Amino acid sequence: MIFKDVSLLVLAGGESSRMGFPKHLLPASGGTVTDHIINRLGSMFTEVIVAGRGLELARTDTRVVEDVRMKRTPLVGILSGILAAETSRVFVIGCDMPFVRKQLIHRLVSETGSDVAVPVVRGYYEPLCAVYCSSAAEKIQLYLDAGGSKVTGFYSSVKVTEVSELEVRRADPLLESFINLNTPRDYEKWNSAGAE
Repeated sequence: MIFKDVSLLVLAGGESSRMGFPKHLLPASGGTVTDHIINRLGSMFTEVIVAGRGLELARTDTRVVEDVRMKRTPLVGILSGILAAETSRVFVIGCDMPFVRKQLIHRLVSETGSDVAVPVVRGYYEPLCAVYCSSAAEKIQLYLDAGGSKVTGFYSSVKVTEVSELEVRRADPLLESFINLNTPRDYEKWNSAGAE
């Protein structure tokens, strides 16, 4: 099944300070961890976009988008992807989140009629595993113009659909979708397990 009018947006920016190596270039089955995510999920979407700064990907099925602003925040990557997308919605995932479950993506994409559809886990938003509509672009830009940088900082100015933890667990009982590869130990554990 392909989600019509939804793009996959992989965020490949970030400092990678704890990893000590650019996360999007970490080796994995099929190339890099970014390739791994695209190979797993790309066929579900109308198009695949990778956003960041100074990126190079040796793929013909993926569009690389340069960050539209110099400010270092994932929100700039989200805005860059929204503005570049050929679709009206993007599913956002961090390049260090290789465990995201397809069932959860289905659940999030099924939410329509709002600017953002975001999981709420343990009382907090999971904004880097969420759906953003092109209708949110203007509010994101205004928020960034005002000096904001927190990914969820513009949420109060748009219509947000919260997907409860109960709903999330129906799609991902162990909440594995939100595990990040933050350190070399995280990466080695994932890679030695077969990079699933």
